[in-house]
Amino acid sequence: MPEEFGTAAMRHFRDGQLLYADRRISNADQLYGFAAECAIKSALVGLPACAPGGILANRYREHVDQLWDLVPLQAMQRRYGTLLAVLKGFRAPFADWSTDQRYGPDDAVTEAAATAHQSVARRVLGSVGLLGVRKEA
Repeated sequence: MPEEFGTAAMRHFRDGQLLYADRRISNADQLYGFAAECAIKSALVGLPACAPGGILANRYREHVDQLWDLVPLQAMQRRYGTLLAVLKGFRAPFADWSTDQRYGPDDAVTEAAATAHQSVARRVLGSVGLLGVRKEA
């Protein structure tokens, strides 16, 4: 099955918004992390050094808490300058996010943490042209 990182990013973000509005904070937070991860991967797939033959290299098949620091910033410069600015502007904003939190109690994730992740996810999606921001050439 082909990977549609951009489509997945939007789906996760929209579903996260629905859960957040319904006060289901922990699951919303998981989806914000996945949304940011998929948005970053949608950019990486467009870089030959990161996706030989259009397939994302195994090195970048990590979740957002690890992926954030793996992104080759130099490679982003020309094609995804806005994403580069977001990646450099936020130092490990998902360091407190983990897929393991899906096994935790309902209050494992604070509203403040989910709101911060929501904001960063929105910025990442916008920086790659998925939320109404022009995609860079």
